[in-house]
Amino acid sequence: MTPSARLSLSVGAASAAIIAFQLVVMQLLSIAQWHHFAYMVISMALLGFGAAGTALVLLRGFLDRHYDRALPLLYLASGVSMAASVWLSGLAGDFDAFLLFFEPGQVGLLVVSYLIYFLPFFFGGLAITLVFYREVDRIGVLYFANMVGSGAGSVLVLGLLWMLPPEALSGVLALLLVTAAWLTRPPAVRRPLLTVLAVAGVLIPAVAIARPSVPEPSEYKPLHAALLLPGAEVVHRASSPHGLLEVVRGDAQRFAPSLSLQYPGEPPVRDVAFNNGEYYGTLLGRGGGEHGHILDHTTRGLPYAARRPDSVLVLEAATGTDVSHALSHDAASVTAVEPHRQANDLLTDVHPEWIDSLYHDSAVRLHETSARAHLGRRSGERYDLIVAPVVGSFGGTSGVDALRERYALTVEGFGTMWDALSEDGVIAVTVWEDQPPRNTLRVLATWRALSSREGIDDLRAHVVAVRSWGTTTFLLSRSPWTADEGERIRRFAGDLGFDPLILEGVANEDRDRFNRLPDPAYLDDIDTLLGGDPTELFARYPFDVRATTDDRPFFAHFLEWSSLPELYERYGPRELPYLELGFLLGAVTFVQIVLVALGLIVLPLFRVGWAGSRRRWTFLYFTGTGLGFMLFEIVLIQKLTLVLGEPVYATAAVLTTLLVCSGAGSLTSSSLPATPRSLALAGTVTAGLVLLYALGLGPVLEPAMGWPLPARTVLVFGLLAPPAFVMGMMFPLGLRRLAGSDESHIPWACGIDSSLSVSATAMATLMALEIGFGSVLLTAAGAYAVVAVAGTRLGWRVPDRQTR
Repeated sequence: MTPSARLSLSVGAASAAIIAFQLVVMQLLSIAQWHHFAYMVISMALLGFGAAGTALVLLRGFLDRHYDRALPLLYLASGVSMAASVWLSGLAGDFDAFLLFFEPGQVGLLVVSYLIYFLPFFFGGLAITLVFYREVDRIGVLYFANMVGSGAGSVLVLGLLWMLPPEALSGVLALLLVTAAWLTRPPAVRRPLLTVLAVAGVLIPAVAIARPSVPEPSEYKPLHAALLLPGAEVVHRASSPHGLLEVVRGDAQRFAPSLSLQYPGEPPVRDVAFNNGEYYGTLLGRGGGEHGHILDHTTRGLPYAARRPDSVLVLEAATGTDVSHALSHDAASVTAVEPHRQANDLLTDVHPEWIDSLYHDSAVRLHETSARAHLGRRSGERYDLIVAPVVGSFGGTSGVDALRERYALTVEGFGTMWDALSEDGVIAVTVWEDQPPRNTLRVLATWRALSSREGIDDLRAHVVAVRSWGTTTFLLSRSPWTADEGERIRRFAGDLGFDPLILEGVANEDRDRFNRLPDPAYLDDIDTLLGGDPTELFARYPFDVRATTDDRPFFAHFLEWSSLPELYERYGPRELPYLELGFLLGAVTFVQIVLVALGLIVLPLFRVGWAGSRRRWTFLYFTGTGLGFMLFEIVLIQKLTLVLGEPVYATAAVLTTLLVCSGAGSLTSSSLPATPRSLALAGTVTAGLVLLYALGLGPVLEPAMGWPLPARTVLVFGLLAPPAFVMGMMFPLGLRRLAGSDESHIPWACGIDSSLSVSATAMATLMALEIGFGSVLLTAAGAYAVVAVAGTRLGWRVPDRQTR
């Protein structure tokens, strides 16, 4: 193998390890802490790439002189720190992200976490940036290796997560970096030194694989609380890209989901499943007994009390609790939709005591896909009852789901359910109580928007709801509710001590009889959403409870910037963060990233100097490439989840297609002249394509949801390949242009691109929360328009040595 081929292969191997490690760290931190904390830490760690550009500017002379030995050592340092990262994370002691806004001392422990995960990215980024700088004449080929390696890594990690627990994967991935170090070893290195490096590079990853450090869950996670019960133990554990699924068994673990106080028996003892430490579902089996199905004694029994559905669709079925409920009412057909393969395997193949013939019943059909993908198939099947996913959780969520997309609960999502209903079909949604009320109001606001779209004149005639001490169940019927059905609902509520929240002819005192409301004005808000003008309600309410759409599918995001002063005065600095912890962690992440990124961008100017008009064009060009690429990538992952049916596979498909096609564009750019015209043309074409996607992507995706998976996969590739191909040209063309004018700008440009790429990940999410995915794509198009303009002036004072 030639030295050039070995160098390209080392870049590909290192890139694969680094992007795969990013996904592994997010999985590990989601298990131990929370998804948003994982997002915060990995975002800061990825700034190691930006810091690598800054370090190369400051140490350019030294690293240039010792390039042959520095490169393999940097690869090796990245691998060793990667393998040791999970063990080193124990140095953070009793850190808990949930206490970050409550105990000031947690900030220091957070910094330790940043540093631990920063090192692998810094050393790996410095190695790759050093290669780009030294081999800029071959940047098209090397950037191709970087992109293709990254794409391969995003697929590799999915396969590894099916086979190995996530805590063992850091060691496996570190071996790729050790391989990169071996490929670039200098021929004249002394044998004793080579032996020491080989032993260190292999031994540490081997220990990490053989004796992995298992992350301990936060004491505020439901899994931790379950394991504190007497005799509780984990009896099943399975890892996958969907998360770490664990089943806990304990004699004190009873199932009583907002159970009526009139329930005559004892709540049953059942095993409970947790995914990444979060409650996933109770393994109830058929759940029958002398008192009937236990869910008949909760508000979730409402649809069966009001009508007798013959065909039932359960969305996000989890452990099959609602499936067993439907079977207990002799439903002739029950369709369960659940994308989590490990959970489905649990109920079909793993342990007979959990199966209880639930998914082996001839009436049950199980579909391993997402709710929207199943409904989008438009098979013509109609359902008497569609059970939508449960909203919220017992005791509230502290807003940890604020950044989670819930496409099943958008106006368009409920619209697909509405289209799948039979003539007298019903949609059922159960919502856990939260204070102040947000989830219940948003459900009604979303149904209000749906009623306008579907031409429902009197929404009140189609909606009923019953409220207990813990949950409210809403029913939306395709046909108006009859007086007889209203009477059955009234008896159901009265017998179980529930309050009829929405029911034709019910008096206000009966809506607040058994379970007193903290604020009676809530009833007025409910009535306004059903039949009044909600404009004033939306304007005065301290939380955003407007309908969610596919463009802004964040059902659990309620915080409004304009309401922060009022909420701060009402709840104070300690309680306010826990109204919407996920959003505030995302905002803090963004502020941290921007401040650090600006520091990394400005610091090199103290070395290379501040003077010269060309610096602003370098800054604008590589700011645009970093922001534009990542904004486009993040939005496409979110939007294509609707088409492919599962976030895990959408992420893999988008990353692989974008990175590989960008690599192909980079390879093609090697044969193009790095002239201002080339840069401006590529930037203009990219901006135009992204603008086209911003304006017309929705109508293309909607009908594709019903296509077979191979056809949907081809569509995804066809949509992503053209813009990705042109995007891949921008970075290598820009570096080659700089190589003809001022090579000191090259590492600085790499740092700018990396720092702004990381900033864009946080920026895209916050922008989508406020203004929607379409506006984020418009911003990406604007970023590439800036690239096109800056490309006309990039390196303009000195002729390009490759094109003159």
